[in-house]
Amino acid sequence: MILSRSRKEVRKGELMNKYELFNEKTAQFLGPYSSDKMLEKGDVLTFQGDKYFVVNLMIPSESKLRIAVWPAIINLPGDIEDLRLLHWIQQNIIGLKIRISNNKNSIEGEVISYWPGRRFVPSDNLKPNERPETYYAEEYPGRLEILSIEPDNPTMIDLLSFSMIEILGN
Repeated sequence: MILSRSRKEVRKGELMNKYELFNEKTAQFLGPYSSDKMLEKGDVLTFQGDKYFVVNLMIPSESKLRIAVWPAIINLPGDIEDLRLLHWIQQNIIGLKIRISNNKNSIEGEVISYWPGRRFVPSDNLKPNERPETYYAEEYPGRLEILSIEPDNPTMIDLLSFSMIEILGN
C-alpha cells in the first residue's frame, strides 16, 4: 500500500513557525497557529475555517510570536467605523489584492491608490460666498471613501457604495 504525504507535513529539517493569533476585532486570542513561512503584515491566513489578514506583529511570548489579525472579510460601512481598522486600511491597503462587492456586482483588483479624505456638502447655514466647492473632513463620519484599483484601468470607487471588502492578500 502506498500512502501519499500530506501537504501539511513538514519535510525533515524544516521548522514550523509558531504564532499566537490575536483577533483585533473581538480583542481575544484565537489560539496557536503554525506556518512553514514567516508571516508578515498584509498576509492572509486561514484559521479554523475563517480567513484573517495580519495587521500587526506583536512582542514574542515564550517561543510563539503574537500577531494581531482582523477578519479578511470587512463589512461596510460597519467594520470601518472601528478606528483601529480604518487606520490600518489607510496605512496598508495600497498594494493589497482585494475584492469589493455588493448585491449587484463584484470588482477584484490590486489597490494602487487610496484617498482617505471624506467629501461632503458643507453646512446649509454658511452663506453662498463662504461655501467652498468641496469640503474635506479628516474624521470618519463622512460620506465617501475613494480608492483606485485595477492597474490596467484605474477607476475611482466609492467604497461605501459596496457592502463588503474581501482582502485577498499582498
